[in-house]
Amino acid sequence: SLTGYLGVREDWWQAEGGHVSVPGIGGYTLNYDGRDDAALSPKAALVAKPLAATTLRVSAGKAFRAPTTYDLYRTWTSNSGITYVSNPNLTPETVTSWDAGIEQGLWKGMSIRATYFDNQMDDLIYTKTVSATRQEKINAGKASSCGLELEAEQRFDFGLRLFANATFTSSEVEENAASPSSVGKELTQTPSQMYTVGATLEQGPMTASLIGRHLSKRFGNDTNTDVVDGVYTSYDPCTLVDAKIAYKIDQHIEISFAVDNLFNDEYFAYYQGAPFLPN
Repeated sequence: SLTGYLGVREDWWQAEGGHVSVPGIGGYTLNYDGRDDAALSPKAALVAKPLAATTLRVSAGKAFRAPTTYDLYRTWTSNSGITYVSNPNLTPETVTSWDAGIEQGLWKGMSIRATYFDNQMDDLIYTKTVSATRQEKINAGKASSCGLELEAEQRFDFGLRLFANATFTSSEVEENAASPSSVGKELTQTPSQMYTVGATLEQGPMTASLIGRHLSKRFGNDTNTDVVDGVYTSYDPCTLVDAKIAYKIDQHIEISFAVDNLFNDEYFAYYQGAPFLPN
């Protein structure tokens, strides 16, 4: 009734030949020294089944993420006049995480799940707001996020699956010498609430799905001052419904028709969100 898992991952990261060339009159080229780093990321988990319909899980581990080429070298200016400045001195970020959860079967085809999670981040690769027209890539000192995931699923013998889930997240920048005004603020691009409800149906070669998702307000800058919605560069709360139907002709060929944003919700996620779009 008890199973243990152990794993380890080793990452090697290296950047060589980094340079930025600015063409035209008075153009120039900047060259950057090579960089490298490595990290050992262990993980452990326990899964227990005290009862036939009950599963308990707990896991903990570490992870590593290196800066991207864009993070290191790409400085650009958007159509709105905001300049996003790269940083060739960025170091990789790491996170230590743990979670614990329970899954419980209630009756035939019905199960519910609850999971608590906690993430502690160091050297977070982040964006610092310098002014209304300038943002810079930095390593924030420490940040954290924690929250709760709730899920429910009902499966029927005739191929119908109904499901719903919700995620509640609390996040905070805890230390950031490069941008002290961000300390105590929520992490960017991290909605405090996410909800999903949906249904899928499988009947022989045909499958159909209808899925609705809701995202709460997210912040786009580290000081959480972008509170106006419905404008370019904002990250609005939105509710989107997608539908799809597919038919499998044979093992290698499937045809499908899908509609994204079925009810044409108007929103911005930096750029304006996609309208009603069959594909």
